[in-house]
Amino acid sequence: MKIDHIKLIRGYYEAERLPFDFSNNSMVPDYAFNVLNTLGMLYTPVVDKARFSETNKKPEWPEGKPFAVCLTHDVDDISAYSLKQSIRALRSPFNGLRGTAQKSERLERLIKNLIKSALFAFSKDPLHCYDRWLELEKRFGANSTFFFWPGWSNIKKHHHTDCNYALHDSVLFDNQKCSVAEMMQEINRRGWEIGLHPSWYAFNNTDELMRQKEALETNLGCSIESVRQHYLHYDIRSTPRVQDEAGFKFDSTLGFNDNIGFRFGTCHPFRLFDLQAKKELNIVEVPLIIQDSAMLNPSKGMRIDEETAYGYIVQLAEEVKAVGGVLTLLWHPNEIYREKSVLLYSRVLAYLKRQNGWLSSVKEIGSWWLKRRHIADE
Repeated sequence: MKIDHIKLIRGYYEAERLPFDFSNNSMVPDYAFNVLNTLGMLYTPVVDKARFSETNKKPEWPEGKPFAVCLTHDVDDISAYSLKQSIRALRSPFNGLRGTAQKSERLERLIKNLIKSALFAFSKDPLHCYDRWLELEKRFGANSTFFFWPGWSNIKKHHHTDCNYALHDSVLFDNQKCSVAEMMQEINRRGWEIGLHPSWYAFNNTDELMRQKEALETNLGCSIESVRQHYLHYDIRSTPRVQDEAGFKFDSTLGFNDNIGFRFGTCHPFRLFDLQAKKELNIVEVPLIIQDSAMLNPSKGMRIDEETAYGYIVQLAEEVKAVGGVLTLLWHPNEIYREKSVLLYSRVLAYLKRQNGWLSSVKEIGSWWLKRRHIADE
C-alpha cells in the first residue's frame, strides 16, 4: 500500500478507520486503528524521512540544537489520600461504563480508595512533591508543560475516567500548604507552562472546552495556550476544529495510550486540518511520541520493564534526531510513587541532554516552529 503523506498528516486515513461514534463509551481508538501500524511503520517518521531526503535541509532549533525534546506531564491525580476526592469519584462512578461487572468492579475500587483515604487522612501524601519534578528538570536546564484539568466544579458532565480534584483542594508544594490553583501559579511563575487537560466529554464540544479553558485561566491569572485531551480522547473529524474555535494555539494529544511511535508519520509540529471544511487550522500539533504508561503499565499496553523502555526511547530518539524533529515525552506526575520510573525519566533526560537536544515545553517548541515557518515563508 502506497501512503499519501498529505492525506496521512491531515488525518484522512485515521478518519476512515474510526468507528462512527465512540463518544459515549470508554473506548479511545489507539494504534490498532492506525494505518502505519498495519504496515509496520509505526516507529519510523516516514513523512519526515521522505521530506528531508528530497531537500536535505533540516529545521533549525535554538542554539543550533539538532533536535528538540518536548517534556510534558498530565496531572490526573493531585493527591493519593483525599477524602474529598474519593467522595467526588463516588458521585459519578458509572458514567461511561457498560455492564454489571464493570460497574461492580469500579464501585469496589472506589470504596477501597475511600477507606484508604480515611485511614491515611492525616499522613503526608506521597503525591505532594510536584516540586521534585521541577528540580529534576532544572538540573538539565529544561522546563516542561503541566496539563491540569479545570477542577471538579467546572465540569458539567463527568465521565468515570475524569479527574477528581478541585482547584481549591489543598496540596503541599515546597513543604508549604497551598491550593492546587496556587501551586499552578507558582509553577508558572518559575517558568514552566500550564496547559489544559479537559474532561472526557469536551473533545467535541466547543462551548464546554472554551468554558474549561476560561476557568483554568481565571485560577491561573494568565492565558492558556496548550491543550492535551484527557485520556487522549480525540476525534480527528471534530476535535481539531473544536480546539481551534476554543482559542488554543497548540495541541499535544496525537499519540497512543497503548504503544509509542509516530501516529501521523511525523515528529515535526504541523498545523491541524479541518476535515469537514477542508482547510488548515491555526492550531499547531506537537505530536506525542512516547507515553510512560504505554510502556510501563503492567496490565495494558506494551507491558515492558524500565530497561527495555529505555532501549525503545533511545531507538525513537535516534529517529527523531536524524530528521531534526521533536521527541515529545509524557510522564505522569503520580509516577513519583515508583522510584524506578523517576530514575528512568532522569536517565532519559541525561541521555537526551548528551545528544544535544533542546529540552522545553509545548508552548516554547510550538512558538519556535511558528517563528521559523514564518521566516521560511518570507
